[in-house]
Amino acid sequence: MDKKVTHMKTRALVVVVAAFAVLGSGPAVAADGAQLFKSRCGICHWDPAQAGEKPRQGPSLKKLIGRTAGTEKSFTRFSPAMKKAGFVWTADKLDAYLDTPRKLVPGTSMAFVGLKKPDERKAVVNYLLKAAR
Repeated sequence: MDKKVTHMKTRALVVVVAAFAVLGSGPAVAADGAQLFKSRCGICHWDPAQAGEKPRQGPSLKKLIGRTAGTEKSFTRFSPAMKKAGFVWTADKLDAYLDTPRKLVPGTSMAFVGLKKPDERKAVVNYLLKAAR
């Protein structure tokens, strides 16, 4: 077989393999909200899907959606900024907070810098919508 034809077939095969690799690693691969929660939030917050919740550095997230920020009764160390925030937690508020906590609540004592990837925030928000009922 001609070297030029062999080279063209090899290049075509490389392009096809690369295209499948790109398509296979795109948005179809969803972020795992439970795993993200465990690795990024679970350091300070007890996983609301788990039984036997124990006090941690951060407040309980059970029944978070619909609750006024800074009002979880079992947690006494909210920052003055969080106590004065005055908003009710919704999926949109949680998404904004997870993006940049200090932007939504300037002066918050939460050390977390945020989740910058929208798909990761969406995964955590969806996880909490289900797990924190």
